[in-house]
Amino acid sequence: MGNSPLQSHGSVSQRGLLSIAMLLFSVGGLSIAMLAGAKLVFDIFSVGLVNALAGLPIKVIVVGLAYVVGWVTSMLAIRVYGNLVLPFIISIFIWGILIGICSLYLLILQRLFNQEYDMLHFIAYLLIMVAALVGMVGLHLIIEGHNLRPLALPLLIINLIQLGLIVLRYVFTPDAQPAYLINDLIFFAAMTAFSVFMLAHIGLLAPLRKRLTNYFDKNSVAIRTED
Repeated sequence: MGNSPLQSHGSVSQRGLLSIAMLLFSVGGLSIAMLAGAKLVFDIFSVGLVNALAGLPIKVIVVGLAYVVGWVTSMLAIRVYGNLVLPFIISIFIWGILIGICSLYLLILQRLFNQEYDMLHFIAYLLIMVAALVGMVGLHLIIEGHNLRPLALPLLIINLIQLGLIVLRYVFTPDAQPAYLINDLIFFAAMTAFSVFMLAHIGLLAPLRKRLTNYFDKNSVAIRTED
């Protein structure tokens, strides 16, 4: 009887320490992934794509590893250990990624409008945006009940800007090269479709979110039972 309070306090203390450890790992992993990803993008736009391709697969694997570590520990900290601070921090990360996506979007639009790129660069632009959007959606899945609709509004505004630039380039600019139109349309269609899906909130991610929630809820019950 006399040992039960100590055991209870020890259990709570251990659980709290694990929650703090998960918080540090998740924030650290996601911060490292975001900084390293920003460095990769900066290299592509500054030193050139050819120079940035040196060792790129290794760099992508390392950045992906940091993101996965941050993502998994975030899910554990929130869904299993009930960390109440981390959802707020993840929301900040999501808005930070959105700001980066919008900045990249505008920078890529400048390159598309100038029509001074080759197909390799265009593929790189698409992959960069896809990676950033997937990273943002991945963080969205961590927070239960998180809404993507407000995040769609800045992207829709830039979608409209891109449409205006396409019309300006091919209607009002005499030196426009028609061969680039297909690339403009592909990029516009991809970004607009993603923005519309975010705004419509039609539940494409609901099955995945439900599966993740059920999986981590089972682990949470198991841990509480062990405690």
